[in-house]
Amino acid sequence: MPIGRPASRCSPLHGLSADAWKRFSDAGFKHYELMVPGSKYNMMDLQAAFGLYQLARVEANLERRRQIWARQDQAFADMPAFLPAGEEEGTRHARHLHTLLLDIGRLRADRDEIQAALHRQRIGTGIHYRTLDLHQYYREVFGDSPGNLTNAEWIPDCTLSLPLSPTLRGEDVESVILAVRRILEHFAR
Repeated sequence: MPIGRPASRCSPLHGLSADAWKRFSDAGFKHYELMVPGSKYNMMDLQAAFGLYQLARVEANLERRRQIWARQDQAFADMPAFLPAGEEEGTRHARHLHTLLLDIGRLRADRDEIQAALHRQRIGTGIHYRTLDLHQYYREVFGDSPGNLTNAEWIPDCTLSLPLSPTLRGEDVESVILAVRRILEHFAR
């Protein structure tokens, strides 16, 4: 069985062959095997309680994210960057991240320099996501190396996720927009 692929008899919890309910039952303890690298996907009751509380705000939060997303799209349409894909017909976009794809050919700086400049302006940004072949696990287990996925590798080097939270006030959104515009204009060719 290839590493990283769960066996059909494998529990998704920790990559074990049997979850706690199956190991510790009225029939007695059953030994288990670690089948694949795994994670703990379940949540604690406290996390569930917070989640239930937040469900009441899902629609309002999504609407606020839509408003911020639209404002950022409008503000960055003329910048040396490509905007994130919009909502496809028949789908509902979560608006989890507003990620610009920087047009590095039109800038005198790379993504990390732009992120550092925004950090100096107290604008928090994120890098989402590195290509899998650049991560240690995939290099060691599958023999991947930089250059294997060239079409996928250039995208993470150019992406920058901007603040997008329903808790952002209007003035916060405008501060982010002003800083990003100022820095992209500064580095524009």
